[in-house]
Amino acid sequence: MGLLEGAIVAAVGFPLRQRPLLAAAVMLIAHVLLTGAMHLDGSSDYGDVLGSRARGEEALRVLKDPRRGAFGVVTAAVLIVARFSAFYYLAGRPVLVVASYVTGLESAYITSFIGYEEPYDGMARLITAEAKRPRKLLLNLTITALCLAPLALLNVVSLLGLVGLAAAFVIAHDANRRLGFVNGDVLGFSIEASEVTSLLVMASWA
Repeated sequence: MGLLEGAIVAAVGFPLRQRPLLAAAVMLIAHVLLTGAMHLDGSSDYGDVLGSRARGEEALRVLKDPRRGAFGVVTAAVLIVARFSAFYYLAGRPVLVVASYVTGLESAYITSFIGYEEPYDGMARLITAEAKRPRKLLLNLTITALCLAPLALLNVVSLLGLVGLAAAFVIAHDANRRLGFVNGDVLGFSIEASEVTSLLVMASWA
C-alpha cells in the first residue's frame, strides 16, 4: 500500500519538477485525496491530547471530543507545511518520495506492535493484536525489506528515510503512558509523523 500511494504521489509531481512549487502543491493534494485526510484527522485529534497534557480518562475524553482544539489545528498545520516543504525539494526525486510512504506504513506496524490494545472495539484493536503475532512480525519484516531494497539500489539516500521510524517508537510509548493504549488516531499520527520526518531527512540530503 505504501508503495502504491507513494508511487502515485511521486508520479503526479515528477512531470512538474521544473516548477517545484506547483509540483509540491499537486503532490500534497494527491496525498490528501489518497488518504482521505484520515491520518491528518487522527494527528489533529492526538495533537489536542498532547496539548492538553491530560492522561487516562481525561486524555480519552479530549481525544473523543468532536470539537477541534487549537493544538489539533496547529499539529495538522505543521505536518502539512513540513510535507509541502519536503515535496518542494523532492519533486524530482520520486524514489525518495516512495520510500517515505513505505516508512510511514511500517511506522503503523511498529506502533501497533509496541502499543497496548485499546479496551473497546475500535478500529485499531484487531490491528494491534495481530501485529504482535510472531508470524505477522516475520511477514512484515520480509515485505518491508523487499520494498526498500530496490529503492535503496535506485537511490541510497532512501535508506535515510528509515530515521522516520523513530517517530513510531516515541508516539507508541507516549500513547501507552498517556492513553494506556493505541487506537486509530494514534496510528494515523504515527504514519503522518514518520512520513514527514522521513521526507524532511531525505530532502536535507537529496
